Amino acid sequence: MQMEEFANFDFNIWRKRYIQWISHLKSRILDVFRSIDRDQDGRISRKEFTDYVLASFPTNSLEMNAVANIFDLNNDGFIDYYEFVSALHPSRDPYRKTLDADQINEEVSRQVSQCNCPKRFQVEQISANRYRFGDSQQLRMVRILRSTLMVRVGGGWTALDEFLVKNDPCRKGRTNLKIKEKYLSPTGSTTKGLSVSRSNSSLSLYSSASAPTSPMT
Repeated sequence: MQMEEFANFDFNIWRKRYIQWISHLKSRILDVFRSIDRDQDGRISRKEFTDYVLASFPTNSLEMNAVANIFDLNNDGFIDYYEFVSALHPSRDPYRKTLDADQINEEVSRQVSQCNCPKRFQVEQISANRYRFGDSQQLRMVRILRSTLMVRVGGGWTALDEFLVKNDPCRKGRTNLKIKEKYLSPTGSTTKGLSVSRSNSSLSLYSSASAPTSPMT
């Protein structure tokens, strides 16, 4: 029976039904995503998505397999908020995600290229809007919010420049130098120590997708 129904499956019809269902609940797409994203890391697994929809919305497993394939744009087994919205939004632009990803990449590149120290603080692009900063193996979601590049930290968002000040040893060195210059009498040893610290760290951007061993410009 499911196979016969699936033979006539049309995602656009399914999508409109699902949007109407969300509207009937007086909810937003963001609210639905948050309900599925219980650990609030900005993404959900295909299984979490499928199980949630099957338990709350009239559909079936065959349809949900096809739907999950459409939602998971980069086929990494997870659906982030951008993928969720771009699949459901009635006026979605199929090129919008690419444009956002390009803008994010350009701004990350701009900010991390401000330092030219020999040893570089690595920023690795893992996917369209996920990056790995420094030695940490944790993937962090990066997005544009009100024209500001934001990094997911815990349950909230921090501006990229603030995040780099806290996590990049080079920028921390520059910040500490400003503090010491303001409150302490400068000494040769202090200045020298900070200078060495600064020269041993920097920033560069690496993309695992395009050039994993070469710094991006």
